[in-house]
Amino acid sequence: MQTLGLASDIKPTDGMFKRLFWPTIENQYDLDLVSVQGFWVCVVVGVISFVVLLATGQFWVGALIAVTYVLGATGVRERSIAAAILIFLCYITDRIGGIFMGQPGYGVIPVVSLLLLFANVRATILADRWRRSGTADQTEAVELAQESFTEKVANVMPAKVWPVGRFVFFPLAGVLLMLTIVGVAMYPAMHRKQLELQRERDQVQTFTVPTAE
Repeated sequence: MQTLGLASDIKPTDGMFKRLFWPTIENQYDLDLVSVQGFWVCVVVGVISFVVLLATGQFWVGALIAVTYVLGATGVRERSIAAAILIFLCYITDRIGGIFMGQPGYGVIPVVSLLLLFANVRATILADRWRRSGTADQTEAVELAQESFTEKVANVMPAKVWPVGRFVFFPLAGVLLMLTIVGVAMYPAMHRKQLELQRERDQVQTFTVPTAE
């Protein structure tokens, strides 16, 4: 299990399939496993979004999404309830908005990503509940591996970045969520306008008489 960044001999409570859809979270190992998954989902979504938007000439939009998701990943790894909820809302709003605007918003990868992010919301809420209750077997920390590069990224970097990065993340996440909602709300009017312009161009082309050479 070193590849997941967990240096514990405890085995996960669930198999892979159940862990994706509705993981059982009974101990700190389960909690860390879910938070590591949520961390990498956020990072991958941010990087892929940036590459795709950069290819379409939307550098600043891609940068906004990438920075928001990467900073959100550190908050998710540090078990911030607010960060987990905000990232989940940003992702599901973007997926719903994409479907509403006729863009691909379904498939195995988006569904799995959505389920993992929702699982992380549950995990962060449980972690806070355990911390408040002070149950020994649930609050005992899991030893985190720090040998490979990916282990250092997932297990060391978030604790260093999140204390300061949260002051950047929350405003950016709010802006991203607001822009997505506004874009979806304005889409019907913009789509009708595009159809009207296209209809006018088609009419002009229909009535244009070719000039003789």
